[in-house]
This record gives sequence, structure tokens and C-alpha cells, in this order.
Amino acid sequence: MSVLPPLEEEFVTSGRLQVRVQPIAILGRESELAAEAAECAGEQGSFWQYSDAVFASQAAGETAFSRDSLERLAEGWVADGAAFASCLASGRYREAVRDSTAEARAQGINSVPATFVNGRKVPAILDVLRSAILEELAGGP
Repeated sequence: MSVLPPLEEEFVTSGRLQVRVQPIAILGRESELAAEAAECAGEQGSFWQYSDAVFASQAAGETAFSRDSLERLAEGWVADGAAFASCLASGRYREAVRDSTAEARAQGINSVPATFVNGRKVPAILDVLRSAILEELAGGP
């Protein structure tokens, strides 16, 4: 999510903004596994890098997110590949991904990334998000 780093620098590090990430799976079981894999990468501090790599591989036409392909993709982003593979195999994030996906669908979310500012859906465009955040910090729309 390329809009996050500048927003983190401007708002999060100062304590004016909190970011909440919910792993959701829009494309079925394989995207569910990819969302679980991103959470596993997050255990090693590589959530965003790995998520960006997953999105890039999908944009490049590589839509098969098998366990093997997700583990190969992690090789460039996680320090401990064995721990990543163990995490993914354990399914420890499966229920969280399923719950978040159900919540997202109930909110009408059918694509990712979906960004919200205090419950208001805002396009994931840096200037638009920044304006919505500033508006909220100033007391709301």
C-alpha cells in the first residue's frame, strides 16, 4: 500500500493517527491463503513488503497463490523462511482472515485495498486520504 509510508511519517509517528489493517480475502481460498501469508510475514516485520509483493505478482498475472508459491515469494521478504512456512501451515490466522472477510463483505467491500477514515470509506489515493484525515482531525466533515 504505497500511500501508507507518507501518512505514517506525517500522522502516525506523531500519534495523531492509528492504522488498523484487516486481512481480507476477496478472491476465494487462494486469496485467503495469501492474506494468511501476509500475516505470517508480519510476524517477522515484513507485512507491507510481502503484501506489496503479493499484489505485484497478481498484477503481473501470477494469480495462483498456492502454499508453495507464497513460500517462494516470502524468500525475498522474511528472515526465517522455516518459521514463515510453519506459520502458514499452522493456519493460525485462518479464522481471523475469515472473520475479517465476512465483516468486509457485510460492509460492501469487494476489492482491496479498501481504506476508511473513522468509518468513512475513502479512496486509497494519497491526497484524498490526507485531506480526509486532516478534515477528521479538524473536527469532522
